[in-house]
Amino acid sequence: MKIGEFAKRHNVSIDTVRHYIAEGLLTPLRENTQYSFSEIDSSVMDTILLLKSMNFKLDEMKGYLLFQTMYTSDFSMALKPFKSEFEAKLAQNLEEIEKLQKMNRLIESKLNAYTEKYSFKRGVALSSVTTMRCPVCGKPLELENPLLLHNEVMEGALLCPDCGKKFFIRYGFIADKPIPEIEDRTDGISEMIENYVRKNDKDYVLNIREHYQKSAEIAKDHCKNSRNVMISGDSAGFLNSAFLRSMPADARLFVHFDDNATIKYFLEDLFPKETIVYSGDIEKAPFADEMDYVFWQDYDVISYLGKEIKLYPHISENAWLDCLKVLIFNKDLNFPDEKRFLSDMQNIGWKYAADYKSDRVLRKRGSSDLSGFGIDSEFETQFGLYSFKKP
Repeated sequence: MKIGEFAKRHNVSIDTVRHYIAEGLLTPLRENTQYSFSEIDSSVMDTILLLKSMNFKLDEMKGYLLFQTMYTSDFSMALKPFKSEFEAKLAQNLEEIEKLQKMNRLIESKLNAYTEKYSFKRGVALSSVTTMRCPVCGKPLELENPLLLHNEVMEGALLCPDCGKKFFIRYGFIADKPIPEIEDRTDGISEMIENYVRKNDKDYVLNIREHYQKSAEIAKDHCKNSRNVMISGDSAGFLNSAFLRSMPADARLFVHFDDNATIKYFLEDLFPKETIVYSGDIEKAPFADEMDYVFWQDYDVISYLGKEIKLYPHISENAWLDCLKVLIFNKDLNFPDEKRFLSDMQNIGWKYAADYKSDRVLRKRGSSDLSGFGIDSEFETQFGLYSFKKP
């Protein structure tokens, strides 16, 4: 029979048959330029498929197939000289089954821990509440109606007894206005990541990952002696993850975001013990601690939307500020360039010290990168981490 009929008979592709021939497992007669398969070849093919179902690799089959082809077509008769090989394969398969069972138990434990709703686990440490100050009159804030979890405040309020200024606590973070029910933003995450990788080529994705890691190394050096560390911005959750692993073990962390509570949901397992998460006007935050290091992410968002650029006002004299900046090489896009960025930073009191930039890469149309800006075109881009000091 011809190769097409042979492949169909055994429910495999023609390419698979050709591969087994190339590996020396099948040895059909060749008539001119075509293979001719006999019933012996068919018996060998059945054995190949049977051995594959037993988890034998192709190179482990060759000796057995040769013996079967040369001496007998009876599977059980051919087994005797290779009994030890089959016993070893049985032991190997049992070991793999045990490993898979362990994997399945781990998967089941993760599925059992999964919840359909947001499950925030970290709140405001009670020890941090005593440091809270009213941004209006500077008086200590008092805690009202706290709901505690492991000595951390998950819900409640902070009230100034003098001027009545009030802050709200829900989901374990503080806000300058009532916090509404948070919609679940985790649906579609896996599809988003798959789409991100598919829409961008390998070099683009690896370039960004390398930039994140290098940025985390720079941040680690700049904040190594810091007591108070601040992350400010909604825009780079994956970079936050790399950065949080680089923080000093004994640092106090202050996290500021405007509207993206998802950041806390995904990253709170990495938060150090003393962490305060705040949402709202950064210049009116309910604390007056001096920051020794600030990692700021939202310059592009603020400048693109034409809003006033604001940073936390209480900064120590020798503090570093590292800022994420995206450079876009397309003059048709209304995006601040490097010159304008450095000028803006100088105007709010920061002196440029250094920068690290990724390679220039092509951002593909339809990528989720910068989609929040309404940009859906193909262009060259470069990611930079710019470092600043006080003049």
